[in-house]
Amino acid sequence: MRTKRKAIAFTAIAASTALILSGCSGGGAEGGGGETPETLTVATWVDIPPELLEQFTDETGIKVEVNSFADGASAQTVLRNGLASDGAGLSDLHLVELDWWTEMMALPEDWVTLPAVEDRWVDWKVTQGSVGDEIKGYGMDIGPLAIAYDSTLMEAAGLPSDPEGFTEFIGGEDATWESFLDAGRQFSEASDAAWIDSTSTAIQAAINQLPAAFEDPDTGDALPLAENDDVEELFTMFGDAAEEGVSAGVGIGHADWGAGFQARRWATVITPAWATGIIAENAAGLEGWRIANAFPDGGGNWGGSFFAVPAAGEHTDAAVELADFLTSPEAAVSMFLLNGQFPSQLDAMQDPAVSETANEFFGGQETGAIYAGLAESAGDKAAGGYRGVNFAGIQTLVMDGIRRIESGSEDAAAAWASSVAEFDALGLTD
Repeated sequence: MRTKRKAIAFTAIAASTALILSGCSGGGAEGGGGETPETLTVATWVDIPPELLEQFTDETGIKVEVNSFADGASAQTVLRNGLASDGAGLSDLHLVELDWWTEMMALPEDWVTLPAVEDRWVDWKVTQGSVGDEIKGYGMDIGPLAIAYDSTLMEAAGLPSDPEGFTEFIGGEDATWESFLDAGRQFSEASDAAWIDSTSTAIQAAINQLPAAFEDPDTGDALPLAENDDVEELFTMFGDAAEEGVSAGVGIGHADWGAGFQARRWATVITPAWATGIIAENAAGLEGWRIANAFPDGGGNWGGSFFAVPAAGEHTDAAVELADFLTSPEAAVSMFLLNGQFPSQLDAMQDPAVSETANEFFGGQETGAIYAGLAESAGDKAAGGYRGVNFAGIQTLVMDGIRRIESGSEDAAAAWASSVAEFDALGLTD
């Protein structure tokens, strides 16, 4: 019988789930975990270069079918439901995002333990992908943080628009969230555009910098939100800025995010490396977007993902081989060039195709080298803080509070009180 730790039931299952499930294979042909299947399935919301899949087929004789999802949230729902149903509807290989990694690994026996691959990844990525001493996920990418900005809006406001000048404008190497928001207030006085697309994404980045935002690392227990001074301090800082109008209130994932780019509604976006391609897609046709070479409070990491093999699969050995193939340094370079995902693999980070390739959308900047420098300067913060099974759910409650401020439905004090009340109603700290 399955047992689970006390966790928030953030399980709003959309009616479309059944349709999504119908698009997922049950794991291929008959045979044990060690037999060679004709086909493997991989669930992902990230585009995989077709030539990679063709190369795997040429080398192994195994075809790969991609079960593609519109976003990570959809992939998370299907994976959560499949794990709760003894593997029903799961693919042979799943991409798992860092923010919901701990929840999915609540029962480690649901996942195949992967063999170690020496010296492939940065050490902390291997640690993140392990449960105890067992590796459960092979790292694909990491999300070193930067700030993308619209130099056209900055120039129109009479403020520094070149990358060096903008970096100094937000505080330079000593930038803090306070200096970043103060720069936003100055920009807002000179422009009709907002400073940032949404302060909800900024507070998410700031929360990721905390060593233990919502749970005790020793016990995994949730911390009372009403007594969480670090998070309340961040909430007040970003909430006050939202009340002052520095935010457009249209964060990534919002239906109007793409249109907001086209209308030049904001000057900055918190931009993990994996988001550079998303911004380029949504701001297609616009010129002037650049990447700053500094990040508030020393930098950090947002997201990143792992390939993991459900133990319920019928072809787990072949799926492990595919996970190894898709996380090789060569595959990581291909992923970077196609999608902008920054490699977690050491050799890929040093590959000139990553570090020296000019990004035409960002004015020819060598974004790979910029993100590599930001990741290095972030130090231990690059690994992110502790994330227990309730991290993602509690973080959502906090971000929803910031969104209520942005929409004007509550002021900062009321929004914090509402988030605390919602947390208390979950009974996690009774």
